[in-house]
Amino acid sequence: MKKAYHFLIYFSMLLVVWLPHATSNDYTQFSLPDGAKARLGKGSAEDMVYSPDGNLLAVASRIGVWIYNAHTGREITLLTGHRNTVRSVAFSPDGKTVAGGGGLGRDYTIRIWDIKTGKQKKILFGHTSDIRSLDYSPDGKLLVSGEDDSNVILWNVSNGKRIHSFTDHTSPVHSAAFSPDGKTIASGSWDHTLRFWNVESGKLEATAEGHTNHVNSIAFSPNSNAIVSGSKDRSVRLWDVNTGELKQIISQNTDKVKSVAYSPDSRTIATANSIYRGVQLWNVETGNLEKTIHAHDTAVEIVRFSPDGKTLVSMDWEGIIKFWDTDTDEHIRTISGHDRGFGSVTYSPDGSTLACVSGAAILLWHVDTKQLKFTLKNHWQTVGPMAFSPDNTSIACATYDGKIQLWDAITGEFQWMSDNQTETVRCVTFSPNGLTLASAGNDKTVRLWDVVSGKQIRTFHGLEGSTASVAFSPDGQTLASGGFKGKVYFWDVNTGKHKRTLPRAGHGHSIAYSTDGKLLASSGAQIQLWDVENGTKKLTFEQHSKKWDQILTVLSFGKINRKPDWDEDLADTLAYSSDSKTLAGVGDDDHIRLWNAENGRLIRRYFGHKWGVGSIAFSPDNRTLASASSDGTILLWNVPKRK
Repeated sequence: MKKAYHFLIYFSMLLVVWLPHATSNDYTQFSLPDGAKARLGKGSAEDMVYSPDGNLLAVASRIGVWIYNAHTGREITLLTGHRNTVRSVAFSPDGKTVAGGGGLGRDYTIRIWDIKTGKQKKILFGHTSDIRSLDYSPDGKLLVSGEDDSNVILWNVSNGKRIHSFTDHTSPVHSAAFSPDGKTIASGSWDHTLRFWNVESGKLEATAEGHTNHVNSIAFSPNSNAIVSGSKDRSVRLWDVNTGELKQIISQNTDKVKSVAYSPDSRTIATANSIYRGVQLWNVETGNLEKTIHAHDTAVEIVRFSPDGKTLVSMDWEGIIKFWDTDTDEHIRTISGHDRGFGSVTYSPDGSTLACVSGAAILLWHVDTKQLKFTLKNHWQTVGPMAFSPDNTSIACATYDGKIQLWDAITGEFQWMSDNQTETVRCVTFSPNGLTLASAGNDKTVRLWDVVSGKQIRTFHGLEGSTASVAFSPDGQTLASGGFKGKVYFWDVNTGKHKRTLPRAGHGHSIAYSTDGKLLASSGAQIQLWDVENGTKKLTFEQHSKKWDQILTVLSFGKINRKPDWDEDLADTLAYSSDSKTLAGVGDDDHIRLWNAENGRLIRRYFGHKWGVGSIAFSPDNRTLASASSDGTILLWNVPKRK
């Protein structure tokens, strides 16, 4: 047994050397967009599957398909090519290729990569919505896919042509699979049914009815005689493949079942659901619950057996992947980094730490090593905006239930939480001396807090609509606030009196002071620069060039695509460099723009995120720009090189 174990370890080490990118220990450098220095986070996870030999684990994410060494959890390579999220993934039976199904961003393609070289071999066109399920036939010659538009498609892998389109379902198909003997295709749909198709003829052979809600997941028994289904109706059911008749209800009234899996010996069914935050194992013969592995902090979304049945792998809503010994229930290892998405991002004033918001947590990263420092997680609600104190020692954040929290940024210890309940808080920032905290949101007020005690010390009233951004002047005497009604207000911090309002001009979504405090930049349909002293507009920033319009119009896997509406919400968030020479902004097209802050000319565009850039921040030395995205990654961009 020890020899076999040692052989596996040795073989896995060989794989790491053999596969692409394996010589690099730093996964943050894999498949970077042009101009990017590094990537923190791996993109939110959508699907996962073992290779046939059990040595690799493929994880579909919002930035590509990650290939891991299943014995060590080490990143081997990142397969890219999709314009946006990869929703589903499948290994070929010989383990030489992996297929990924696209979604979002109009890239509804299936892409097939060569595992050894990491190169894309083929693109399959034909789907019109997110591809939620992929499976190879046992001989590897065919591929079946299911999509949100309710279609199931059978493909010839060698030429990429469609063989059959099964259109009997009336709702999204989130699970489609070949039987182990390759004769039957089964599909589970949100129309509450399972359908069975003859692979050779393409004809519908049987329909299984009985679920009363979405069928989320199906899995064939290894002998092809039975199929298990998990549903949103909280039941797990076992069906006869040949007749479509119900054989047994394995479980009922537990919780919404997200994923089901058959053990290789056909004796056990694993299920993942929300309420237990773990995995339940059921005896197929008796239908009894054998055990529950309480494993995760959030709902488990996917569960898979290793090909030898000795390991179970589970993935939760936050993208945490855990491996378990099926005999002892012992936790073997964890793969992390597939966060659901990042919101606010900011550098510590000394530049040593990068903080970002992910769901109900704040992650702090070492800038030099790009390693996760620690996680702040004592929140009862999703975290919104956050900010570092000027002396690097504290982090303030707001939760979506309207509370302000303060943390020690050195130790990670919780300090205090505001005692009053308000509406959603959209922005928070420290005063230059670090003694006061400003916050604002949907309740048409701006509030000032004492950082030491956590007590509210002042409230500014009279705003129109929600406030999206607040900023202290460099001397700390004035507070500016911008909102969705297109106005920017200036307040006297000491007296609470309203000083001035910039006219309505479709700006105010994000505001930023220049270093000397004489200028204020505001965003909206346009980027505008204002003289703070007299309230006059000095400059409107250049928005885009015809050259970029022409290039970006055709940037969609070789086909003409609709040009983005550059003028709509051009910049939802702004960041000034510390020397006030450069202004960065990002808008609805998710492209990051750098402008010359003195003349308003566009310097550079960065694009590489797959979905929703929500926040940007310059490093204190202005050499790096960090961007956080809901695709589950933070990209660090090299500003001076403009590569």
